[in-house]
Amino acid sequence: MKASALSKYAFINAKLRGRISKILPDEVFGRLAKAPSLDAALDILQETSFAELYEIYSSTGDLKKGELELLKKEIELYVNIKEHVHQDSIGFVNALLYKFEIENLKNSIRIYFDKKIRNRSADPNIHYILYEPIIHEIPIDVIINAENFDEIAGVCEGTPYSAIIKKYSHTAEAKGSLFRMEVAFDHFYYDNLLSTIKKMDRRDRIIVTRLIGVEIDLQNINWLIRLKNFYDLPLDAVMATIVPGGFNLNRAVIMELYRAQNVTPVLQNFVKGKYPGLSALLSSQTSDSYSRLLLIHRILEEIIKHEVRRVLAGYPFTIGIIFSYFILKSDELKKIRTILNAKKYDIQPQRIESMI
Repeated sequence: MKASALSKYAFINAKLRGRISKILPDEVFGRLAKAPSLDAALDILQETSFAELYEIYSSTGDLKKGELELLKKEIELYVNIKEHVHQDSIGFVNALLYKFEIENLKNSIRIYFDKKIRNRSADPNIHYILYEPIIHEIPIDVIINAENFDEIAGVCEGTPYSAIIKKYSHTAEAKGSLFRMEVAFDHFYYDNLLSTIKKMDRRDRIIVTRLIGVEIDLQNINWLIRLKNFYDLPLDAVMATIVPGGFNLNRAVIMELYRAQNVTPVLQNFVKGKYPGLSALLSSQTSDSYSRLLLIHRILEEIIKHEVRRVLAGYPFTIGIIFSYFILKSDELKKIRTILNAKKYDIQPQRIESMI
């Protein structure tokens, strides 16, 4: 017999709303941004659930080790939630966990690529790779020290990544860039995530499709920003990187955004129609294409927050509470990383506030 929404989500809804109430408020992030130094910011965190960062930095002086600990704790959140959700939701949580495994694999391959293909010294970040399994048993140390892509594909046999590595390894070597391979990893992540929602109840499917769609919009803008900044690709090559399934930015809009000198008219249609409260952001004056894409990025981040608030204020017994919690926790951890790294490089508080 099919489980009811109440039986699937009543317990996890109560549990996660309690956890959401403990997420650091904007006031704390404001204090962190205004802190006069990295040490002062860590002193503030000592009063929160992130006191461990203060202890790690005090004993090692290594901010990266603190960041690695944050990453481990974020992964632990997903693993922990799996123990409390209804069995119908486990597949979805696993699909979200792929994000961490893929990013860890990307970082490992980058280190291999720098050493073997670019003949550069090993990245010091080698010490901040996760070696513990996330979903699959992948020998990360073998990947970092591999002789060639064939060896990497071989040790990834039995995972979805082996075929991607085989397909794009020659392109990576020929062009001296992992760009195509990394795009393929991202496409797999979202394809797999979207495929997990097909068997959901209609209410869950609508909510999750909307939230994933907004995240895909943000991912696509991240790629556009990277392409504008580091690559000189024709439009058709740019469009090949676009992940299908965006909620607000379809292919036509993305093409227009990439080419447009003034992005405001392009944005007005969906911002003013769906999110009138964000219209004020469109008045920002931006002088170059890169700044305009950053403006879109900021608007999309605000849209994600809007969609999460909408879920939390709506019918409580849906899978939306699980996804919303992960989005809010990810945002909290991202802000902490951003602020601490900005403090490390003495970035001014006003600029830090604009970054978070």
